Parts: sequence; structure tokens; C-alpha cells
Amino acid sequence: MSKAHYDRLEQMFHSAPIQNMLIGAEMSVEERKAIYSLNISKDYFHAAEALHGAIYFKLLDDAAYFAAASIESTYFLLTKSYTIHFKRPVEVDQLTATGEVVSENEKEIVSMSRIVNSAGKIVAEGEGLFVRSRKLLVDQVGYR
Repeated sequence: MSKAHYDRLEQMFHSAPIQNMLIGAEMSVEERKAIYSLNISKDYFHAAEALHGAIYFKLLDDAAYFAAASIESTYFLLTKSYTIHFKRPVEVDQLTATGEVVSENEKEIVSMSRIVNSAGKIVAEGEGLFVRSRKLLVDQVGYR
């Protein structure tokens, strides 16, 4: 794939409406890999004052998704499944999720992703299965 494809994927990431809720989120895409960084504030906490599971999922799924999307230039991908393994709670911190393609075939792409905190400790990891939709990637908001 090309740098232009990776740049358009990054633009698509930033143009998604949900990104308005995640201040300072950064995405970097390259061949078979994506890196998603986010500063965690108390705004993302649940009642027990630690990071809500939805944010873990968002980081892991997006890192894995964009790694998979880096090798698909025609169709928008869909997450078919994603399994998360929580390792430790997160309080206010800087998190980095890295996704990498593990395997691919005609029907699906498998990517793994991992979140590390600012101390380099793994806080969560998982694996996603991504399939091609019928929607063309060039028709998606932000990819153009």
C-alpha cells in the first residue's frame, strides 16, 4: 500500500464523530501496523475511579482495525469479533495501543493489539477479526 492510503486512513480516524469525545487522540498507520495514543483523564473513568472498559475497547479495536485497514484499499472493514484480556486498571496516564496484522485470507484479516501505559506495562491486549463490508472505502467520510 501507499503512504497516501495510510494518510487517508488517519484522516478517516480523525473525522469520525466519536473522536470529538476523545480529546488529543492520535493515530499513526503504516503497513500492517497502527499506533493509537490517548491521554487518559478522569473524564473516561467509571464509578470506581478507573478507566471504563469502553475506552480499553476503543483503543484496542481501533489499533487492530487500522492495522487491518492498512492492507485493504478497496472496502471498508467491519469488526466481526474482538476479544479483550484486561491486565491492570488504569488511572490518569498516557496510553499507547499498537495493532499488528497477524494473518489474512480472502475472507478475513486477524489483528492483535496491546495497550501499554507510560511505564511500559501492558494494561490490556486482545485479538480482532475483521471482514470486508460492501461499502467502498473511497465513499467513507474522511477517506477521500
